[in-house]
Amino acid sequence: IMPIRIAASVALLLLSFAPATRAQSAADGPLPVIAADAPSHSYDAGTLRVLVPSSATEGRFSVVELTEHPPYRTPAHVHPEMDESFYVLEGTLALELDGRSHRLPAGSFVHIPRGTVHAQGSADDRPVRLLTTLSPGAFEQFFLDRVALAKSVQRSDTGFQARLLEIVRRYPRWLAPPPDPADK
Repeated sequence: IMPIRIAASVALLLLSFAPATRAQSAADGPLPVIAADAPSHSYDAGTLRVLVPSSATEGRFSVVELTEHPPYRTPAHVHPEMDESFYVLEGTLALELDGRSHRLPAGSFVHIPRGTVHAQGSADDRPVRLLTTLSPGAFEQFFLDRVALAKSVQRSDTGFQARLLEIVRRYPRWLAPPPDPADK
């Protein structure tokens, strides 16, 4: 899958289809999402903002803004029952996708179908900021659980990895290690 360069307006268009999280009457119809209203949370990889929670889309999708700080890189993984898309807002994303390396500058978009082995992080010594779409939604809770973890333990602390793995195990539908090549 080759990354495709698209305009930022396409990513913003996606946000316009989701109702705002504020109270509204059904007769009012959907309101635009105001990204400035989404609080920023620190976690072990950088910062997170949930722009469109799955609760606002009847679980169809969610949109989060991730800022991943170097040298953080995710380990190779798959999402068994979820598609993931990245639109690079700032910085350069290093993406390993099915064994191939890509460097995606700001303005790049990539869709990662469920079951595709991938890993990502900043490609250099600067943070990378991503607009991330998760479909179906609800996986944003994984990131919020990591926010809670970061409040009590740091990545460099003893026991961090074990506690992070406890969180990972809560989401087997959405997060799994890559398949063992010996099983093919």
